[in-house]
Amino acid sequence: MNKFQQNYGFTLIEMLVAVTLSSIILLMIYSAYSSVIKTVNYSKSVSSFYENLNFAIKRIDNDLANIYWKEESKNLNFISDTFNGSSRLNFVVAEHKENRFIFNLKEQLPLGDVHEVGYYLKPSDKRDIFLLIRRSSIDYDDAPLEGGSEEVILEKVKSLKFDFKYRSDWESTWDSRNLKKIPRLIKTTIVIENNSGQLEQYEFMSIPDIGVE
Repeated sequence: MNKFQQNYGFTLIEMLVAVTLSSIILLMIYSAYSSVIKTVNYSKSVSSFYENLNFAIKRIDNDLANIYWKEESKNLNFISDTFNGSSRLNFVVAEHKENRFIFNLKEQLPLGDVHEVGYYLKPSDKRDIFLLIRRSSIDYDDAPLEGGSEEVILEKVKSLKFDFKYRSDWESTWDSRNLKKIPRLIKTTIVIENNSGQLEQYEFMSIPDIGVE
């Protein structure tokens, strides 16, 4: 008779080694998964940031390209000043759409949507960082600097600046009520804080190309 019995089970050390290896493998899998999730979320955040930025730039450029102006009409104004180091701009646009209509037959407005638009900054929850506001009204009146509804089109804005050129010199302000004309070229400069907390500057030119007489 064999006095020794064979033990086919795991020893305590073998079980500890197995548990340790399993824990290491699970930790590696979790770390890899967590890293992928963070990368995906960051990529989505960055993509959203630049999508919003591009939308705001296109919105501003489109409005500036569609400025409507008639010198003899007292309520058609193009006014820009500075406040706290940033620009404020208010003007009238003519956005031609499929459903066209006339607001005022006496002034012979073009068939289209003619209304006031304004761009300026408002404080955000973060110090020295602002919200870019687009103000729009359903028409235009004798109060060119107010009225209508406000829409936030861009966040994390550090500064907004408009510069204007009629012939050779750039001007930082403009008032068509005194100048009796609108600029031929408009430069927009936006400084914005990206997702990493760094400042990025974007500059583009706009040419008023319709609705100008």
